[in-house]
Amino acid sequence: MDLHDDKTLREAAVRQGVTKEHLDAMKEQVPGFFDRHMGSLPEVYLDVLQRVVYQVSSDNNGVIVGHGSQVLLRDFACALHIRIITPAEKRVRYFIEEKGLEEEQARKIVSTKDEEARDFFRYAFKMDINDPLLYDLVINTDKISIETAVSHIIQLAQSNDIAECNIGALAIMKCRALEMKIHAMLAQMDIITRGIKIEVDEPGKAHVHGVVNDEIERRKIVNALAAISELKDPKVNIYVAPLDG
Repeated sequence: MDLHDDKTLREAAVRQGVTKEHLDAMKEQVPGFFDRHMGSLPEVYLDVLQRVVYQVSSDNNGVIVGHGSQVLLRDFACALHIRIITPAEKRVRYFIEEKGLEEEQARKIVSTKDEEARDFFRYAFKMDINDPLLYDLVINTDKISIETAVSHIIQLAQSNDIAECNIGALAIMKCRALEMKIHAMLAQMDIITRGIKIEVDEPGKAHVHGVVNDEIERRKIVNALAAISELKDPKVNIYVAPLDG
């Protein structure tokens, strides 16, 4: 079983065509960060985030650490969502005792990380990362040991309560990954996608339709779709409606 943490998900994104430069700028921060580092394209990161989560989920069994997977995969019965929590005081002590930090510095790190995670999750998904209904199991490591937690997670993952991902579920994940790839590619080309609808009903097949401002933008969309190797004869219905009439 593979572990998909930040490092491996970044590697997966690079394999799917995202440049390392974009990844270095794309962090789980609220829009102010994007304004400073990526211009006006915060949606690029969100599209990449979703695409990679759906892609690695459709490839094989594995463990995804964070990255909004508790929201992105909540409709799939084969996904088990675990929330591991540790009280702030215990995390502060860890930074003091294990990392040799001063108490004030340790508290600032813990507080900042919690705030950034909460704010990004609210921005990206319009949800509270601490909502227990997003998870199948919440474990407090202040009382439950790591060994006990691991044992319960394995037992639950192997139980009949968690279904195997069938072919249909895997196909839906691939469709969502491809849809997000198209979104991200158009956004990176400075194409405004608000007037464009992207539908992927089965792997490899997409219907892109909507309205753009000029023929140059329409042609950019057609060329972008042609460059995506996973697409087979995409259906494109893009109409030009100039802003000046």
